[in-house]
Formats: sequence, structure tokens, C-alpha cells
Amino acid sequence: MALSEDSALAMGFSVARRAAAVPLLLVNGTYRKTVRSYLDSVILQNQLQRLNDHGSLKGSHAHSRSTLEVPIFWFLHGEPLLVDKHYQAKALSDMVIVVQSEPSSWESHLQCNGRSLLWDLRRPIKAALAAVSEHLAGLLPLHLVYSHAHETAIEDWIWSVGCNPFSITSQGWQLSQFQSDTIARSYIITALEESTQLVNSAIRCLAVERTSEKTFRIFHSEERELINKYNYVVSLWRRISTMTGELRYVDAMRLLYTLEDASKGFADKVNATIALLHPIHCTRERNVHVVFDMTTIPAFLIVLGVLYIVLKPSRPKPKIN
Repeated sequence: MALSEDSALAMGFSVARRAAAVPLLLVNGTYRKTVRSYLDSVILQNQLQRLNDHGSLKGSHAHSRSTLEVPIFWFLHGEPLLVDKHYQAKALSDMVIVVQSEPSSWESHLQCNGRSLLWDLRRPIKAALAAVSEHLAGLLPLHLVYSHAHETAIEDWIWSVGCNPFSITSQGWQLSQFQSDTIARSYIITALEESTQLVNSAIRCLAVERTSEKTFRIFHSEERELINKYNYVVSLWRRISTMTGELRYVDAMRLLYTLEDASKGFADKVNATIALLHPIHCTRERNVHVVFDMTTIPAFLIVLGVLYIVLKPSRPKPKIN
């Protein structure tokens, strides 16, 4: 779609476009100033989110639980254009931005073996796959490590190895087995965490319900099914954890949908049980039970005496003129 066909999208593109002077380290150790045209990802994200608020960017699977919709904005431009000065694609919290330009051999800011690395700006497929992988599963390049001394992420280019989208020294665009396992672990941990939170939330709702003699029979009739559903969820937790510990990620991934349905089934059963208990809690007790003992009659007499003294009519006083 051309930008001229969508005025709001064209406005977001023009507002986010920037130019900056970037120092480029040459192979001989000297610096050279280059002017780069780029898109500010933060500004562009804000502009695109405004479109999303009006619903124009939401697809048919936007509210589906089983399908994750990833908005990918792929911008084509004649002159060299990057994202945030240095990237062909970038993953944001709710979208992926990719830029494509005409130059097929563009000198980047990176070097290897005494030569500058050339980027093919016409085919940003490798950068797009890396950005989508980061957006979907939090997959990061191997050369990014956490520094405890600096308390932030730093670059250690010794680990920039392999022939995959995250390796800058290769042209490969297929994910390695190690990266596939990392994605699987990310999804498994997320599914287990969501299931645990849902089950614990349902148990907390059930724990705060008041118990009484009348609610016991109804709860007792639902107790067996609640226990069975809970035990089924716990058994799935154990099976998935065991498979993950044995590095059987494919088998563990197959159980994630079953785990989601089982957790939701337990939560729905808890809500249905609570709904059955609420009408009984709201029923008023019409019978008043008074317990009589040796102190009841004297107490009544004292109360009646106090009421007589307080409420007895006073004698009228004669009026003297």
C-alpha cells in the first residue's frame, strides 16, 4: 500500500523521519562523518498506536487467544533509510518495523577481518526475521550479554557466531536448533506461569467464600469434580516440567494447549461453584432464635423498668400568673 493511500500512515512516516550525523569508524582507524536518514521508532510507534486506537490496524485475529497477531510495518524508500540510525528492522512492544531501500551494497558501521560489512538494503529479510523472533519469543543475539558491573546489556562480539539471522558476519536467515530451543523454553515458561496464576486466582476466590451449614451440601456435590480438574492441571505441570528437563521441547509444546484448556476449565468450574453458593448467602433468615436461661427474665424486667422511667408521662406543673 502506498503512503498516499493512507494519509494517517503517511503523516506518521513523515513525523518519525529524522536525519543525523553518525561517526563511522573506518578500517584504518580514522573516523568519517556520515549523514543517515532514519525513522525514530518511538515516534513512529506512537503515531501507529493512534491508528490502532481507531481500530484501523486490527486484523481478524486481534482478539483470538490461539493466534498471535504481529503487526509488521514494512516501509519501502528509494534512498538509504534505517530505523534508529543503525537497524534495518526493530522489534517494539506491540509491532515490528522494517525498512527497505534501493542500495544493494551499502557500507554499514560494522567491520570484520579488516573489511567493512556491506548490507543489502533491498532484502532486509534477515533483519526482519530477527526482529520478529525477538518480538515473539524474546530471542536476542548471542553477542548481547548482561554486565553485572555496568548493570546493563553490553556487546561481546566474540559470541557473534553461527549462520542465522542474529549473526552479523553471515548471510544465513534460518534459526539454529539452539535458538529454536530457546523459543520453545520461552513459550513453555510463559504458559506455565499463566496457568499457575489462573489456578491460584481461582483458589483465592474460592477461599474467601463464607461457609455455612446450608452451603456444605452444594459444595460437597461439586467437590469431587473440582479436585479432579485441579489434579489434572497439576499432572500437566509435572509432565511438562519433566519433558522440559529431558530437553523434549517438542513434546512439551504439544501439551501447552491442553494445559491452557485445563486451567481455564478449573477456573470456570470454580466460578460456577461460587455462583451456586451466592443465592444461599443472600437468603434471609426469617426465624429468630432466642435462648432463654436464668438471666433472661431479670434482664427483661430491668429493661422494662428503665423504659418506664424514661417514657412515663410527667405531671403537669401549675402555672402561676
